Amino acid sequence: MLLVVLRVKVVGKVIQISVLTRIEGNVNADEVIGTRITIKKMYSPIGEVLPFVSARAIKYSIRQALKERGYEIDQFQVEKIRKERRLKDSGDPERFIDNDLFGYMVPVREELANRRQAPVALSYLKALRDTPIKTDFAGRFPREETKGESPLPYEIEVADFIGRLNCIIYDYVGDFTKDIIIEKESKIHGKVLPLDERRKRLRDFLEIFLTPSYTLPRRTNSLNIPEYHVALVTLSSLGVVPVFQYLDYDFERKTLNEKKLNLMVSRADISRKIADKNLEFLIVDYHGIVNELPSNITKVSVDEAVEKILKFYFE
Repeated sequence: MLLVVLRVKVVGKVIQISVLTRIEGNVNADEVIGTRITIKKMYSPIGEVLPFVSARAIKYSIRQALKERGYEIDQFQVEKIRKERRLKDSGDPERFIDNDLFGYMVPVREELANRRQAPVALSYLKALRDTPIKTDFAGRFPREETKGESPLPYEIEVADFIGRLNCIIYDYVGDFTKDIIIEKESKIHGKVLPLDERRKRLRDFLEIFLTPSYTLPRRTNSLNIPEYHVALVTLSSLGVVPVFQYLDYDFERKTLNEKKLNLMVSRADISRKIADKNLEFLIVDYHGIVNELPSNITKVSVDEAVEKILKFYFE
């Protein structure tokens, strides 16, 4: 008799959050060309200009907000490799919350490194449609001590757009058992933080991200807090599901595009998971632009969304 052993991979719980938000100005500048500060932008296959804010810039902003809540943030370490100075992570997710949430990589030797795959993954915050880029003309004026000097003119590319930001939260916030540790001696190897600390870390991140209560970079030029319109929260017991593309804005009616949400919940794979209670959808309406929702999507406040996520994640 032939015995066949099947190994089934256990898929953990996943939180997916997609946000529609308005961005104004130049919050994440690109290169400087002459006297012009350009804006980060990409181009679609049909030639559309799509300004964006990088995931790195958003993580930087969230780090600062976490620091304001009393957390220690990794300041990075300087290391010399073949006469070159490089910055590296501290690799201490127990002490530094950003090493926990956003992962780390600490070179050990040659191509080997201690690594943590980030349990919190963020996308670009990219415009939903073709966006005109405008130029703001400005000048740097002399201080009192240099009176009589001429101002130095410069230009800044700016844009006003509605974009989508996606986030995935995997099931190991505060759990370091999945980290790749090359060194035999490591104080975090196989360690899991106490449940209260794990819950606190995730709660603080969710409150900052969903409120939102973080300020995007370049606030020396102009203060910019994202203006959230709608957030779609997906609670999945069976890993990541294809939902991000269904959160869309109707620019003609200036409302949420409910037709796409109906398409989402009518997909055979998604409707089956909903029926089996392996999938739940929540929506936060910040601007009152949601008219009619499918019956299996629940409208909640930010506080209710945070509590439901925590209950789902840790129960």
